[in-house]
Amino acid sequence: MKNFKFTINGNVYEVGIEAPQNGKANVNVNGKSYVVEVEADVMQATAVRRPVSAPAPATKSVSGIMKSPLPGKVLKVVVAEGQVVKRGDTLMVIESMKMENNIAAQNDGVVRAIMVSAEQSILQGDPLLEFEAVGQEPAPAPAPAPAPAPKAAPKAAPKAAPAPAPAPKAATGAKSVVSPLPGSIVSIAVKVGDAVKRGQAVMVIESMKMENNIPAPRDGKVTAIHVAAGNSVMQGDALLDIE
Repeated sequence: MKNFKFTINGNVYEVGIEAPQNGKANVNVNGKSYVVEVEADVMQATAVRRPVSAPAPATKSVSGIMKSPLPGKVLKVVVAEGQVVKRGDTLMVIESMKMENNIAAQNDGVVRAIMVSAEQSILQGDPLLEFEAVGQEPAPAPAPAPAPAPKAAPKAAPKAAPAPAPAPKAATGAKSVVSPLPGSIVSIAVKVGDAVKRGQAVMVIESMKMENNIPAPRDGKVTAIHVAAGNSVMQGDALLDIE
């Protein structure tokens, strides 16, 4: 009920009006109640409009190829093409360095294609399956900061120091094989100039008291060897180049 106070010809009237319903409204004047008829245009003007809720933001589907994080052998594929999975679900199991490793989904989504099968040998970076992840649309990247205004050059600029000699590069078309784990070089099975096949063991690294064969990632020729037997290496260190 809405309350009003009117003064007419020196007389004070306290009026309370309830919201009209079915063309009528209850009106209280100085404690006395009256039922009055309300015209249609007044009813429409006093109608309450409820806010309409905005729809939830749509999600985006992002497709991508899931690659093997390590070399080894596929023991089993747990999912099938077209299967819906949740984040953390096991997709397949890979044996590497005598240990079984579960390959898990990083997002909710759908398995679109499976590119390997059980008992298949794989290398680090080989494609395993095509996965369509579903998630909220990523936020736009922040705008770059404006470049600072150029400063006036000094009157007598000092001479620039000679640039250091560039580090030696691998031969044209050569690709460096990097260590997939930290450890110690036990033996090197190839020498510069040797032709190798994809998957062929090129050296042995001892890590966590186990010997691990390092395979060639592709067919080619050994153009450089960056380590020697007995050297300690970290994960990501260059071992040799294959052209």
